[in-house]
Amino acid sequence: MSGTLLTPESGPRTRVRPTGTSFVGLVGVELRRLWWRRMAKVVLVAVVAFVGVSAYAAYQQTRPEALAERIEDYSSIVAETTRQNASIPADEKAAQIEACQRDEAATGADTSGGAPVDFRCEQMFDPPSPESFGIVAAERTAITSSIVESGLWIFGFLAFILGASFVAAEFAAGSMGNWLTFEPRRVRVGTSKLVAAGLGGLAVGGLGVGLATLGATLVTTVNRPGADLPVAAAPIVPGDTAAQSLLRVVAIVGLGGLGGAVIGLLLRSTAGVIGLVVGWLVLVEAFVASAFAEGRLQPWFLRTNIEGFVSDGTTYFATRCGVDGCQTVSMPHSYTASWIYLLVVTSLGVTAALLAFRARDVT
Repeated sequence: MSGTLLTPESGPRTRVRPTGTSFVGLVGVELRRLWWRRMAKVVLVAVVAFVGVSAYAAYQQTRPEALAERIEDYSSIVAETTRQNASIPADEKAAQIEACQRDEAATGADTSGGAPVDFRCEQMFDPPSPESFGIVAAERTAITSSIVESGLWIFGFLAFILGASFVAAEFAAGSMGNWLTFEPRRVRVGTSKLVAAGLGGLAVGGLGVGLATLGATLVTTVNRPGADLPVAAAPIVPGDTAAQSLLRVVAIVGLGGLGGAVIGLLLRSTAGVIGLVVGWLVLVEAFVASAFAEGRLQPWFLRTNIEGFVSDGTTYFATRCGVDGCQTVSMPHSYTASWIYLLVVTSLGVTAALLAFRARDVT
């Protein structure tokens, strides 16, 4: 009778392999642990505070009263510039313009292969434009982009510290060893922590962009100038271009969170991570990148590639020497080269962190 109750799925318990928690479940657990960390609340407050201060600064700069003061100053400067230019003889103006054009041509020849040079020689005697004095109407997209771009490094650093402390603190507290007793497959555990840190970084970037958009909307609504102010229309920022730039900022902040977790897995110490980052920024990014090889090494460093990725291409300054001596010139760095660099660095860092986590002892 007992034989008739056996099914094909029946078998000794020792031969049944436990399925455990799925990878998505592990990531969900890590996200909850990340959220309940005190550092997450500190980062949240810091992002809100930065965006609030930046939005208030934008409000102060775009107030109708401030615009009226700038218009008055601009009118005085235009009148003084016009009076001074009228006193200069025509032949002297022509000579100065020709000298400017010669300098422009010489500089353009020395910087062949770099960014084009424009000394604006024909406009050297024109009065300044209203836009150069900030006499433009407040525009939501421009204010949002300004706040987000100025906060890129702050958001990225906050996400980096959040990811680093999230991983490194578990080694210091000994909870990593306890966690591995429940889930002994280290690659799954390490990958889930990296994914959670990256998602946390994306959340920090998304929060910063969302709050900046909200703040810019409030500023442009409150500081709408009246018809009596002769304010130029704000420059039109294409919606697709602005949205893509903001998304790239969010992606970089997400990479900041992932990078913090990667270095946390390698060093296993929050203090060590902070020391390494400060040393890298001060010695490598700020000194080595510009001091060696006349600045031509900058395309191989993080700062240049992050700027190139966010801004859809960037420029850097390097020293170029020729028969007439050495000059500092502006060199282009493309968006494609930037994202390829970031992709390669991220892949190498994640691979190294997982291999180290798999091989090293955990106490």
